[in-house]
Amino acid sequence: MSLLAWAIAIYGSIYGVAQQGTTKSLPQVVAVCTVVLTIKAFVLGLLAVRARLATGEKGFANKTESANVLLQLFKPPLIAYEWAPALAGSSAVERIERCVNNNKEFEPFLIGLMFAAMAVASPGEVSKKGVVLAEDETELVKTLAIIATYSRVLHTLLFLTWPISGSEPRTMAFDGFFFAALGLAVYTLKLAM
Repeated sequence: MSLLAWAIAIYGSIYGVAQQGTTKSLPQVVAVCTVVLTIKAFVLGLLAVRARLATGEKGFANKTESANVLLQLFKPPLIAYEWAPALAGSSAVERIERCVNNNKEFEPFLIGLMFAAMAVASPGEVSKKGVVLAEDETELVKTLAIIATYSRVLHTLLFLTWPISGSEPRTMAFDGFFFAALGLAVYTLKLAM
C-alpha cells in the first residue's frame, strides 16, 4: 500500500473516531480513553507472555524463568506454541518488548495530561482569568484526547504488524498522537494560566 493511501486511511479513521466521541461529556471521554489504554496494556502484556512462551527458552532472560511451571498454565489459553501463527520467535519477542517500552514511556503522561485538561476545561467553571468556560471550550480538549488515544492504539497495532505494514504507517500514527498531545498540553496551559 502506498504511503499516501496509508496516510489517508490512518488520519481519516482517527477523524471519524474523534467525531463520534465528542458527544460524551469531558469526564466520560477521559474515562473511556483511560480504560482503552489500560485494556491495551493488559492485552499487550498477554501478547508478550505468549511470544515468550511460544519462543521457548530463547524468549526468556534465563532458563529458570522459562521452566516456571505456573507460567506453563498460560500456554493453552494463549495458544503459545511454536506452530501457532504470528508473534513467535525472538524477533517477535523483541518487537513486543519494544512496543511495551514505548507504551510505558508515553501513555502515563497522556493519561496525566488528559486529567489535567479535564481539571481546567470543565464547562461552567471559572478559569484563572475569570472567564466562565463554555461547552464548546471542552470540544477541542475532548477531540484531542480521543485523537491521541486512538493514535496510540493504532500505533501499537502497526508496531505489532511492522513486518507487514512497514514503519511509515506506524510513524504517522505516532505523529497523530504526538501533535494531538502537544495541542492538548498547549491548550491546557492556556486555560490554566
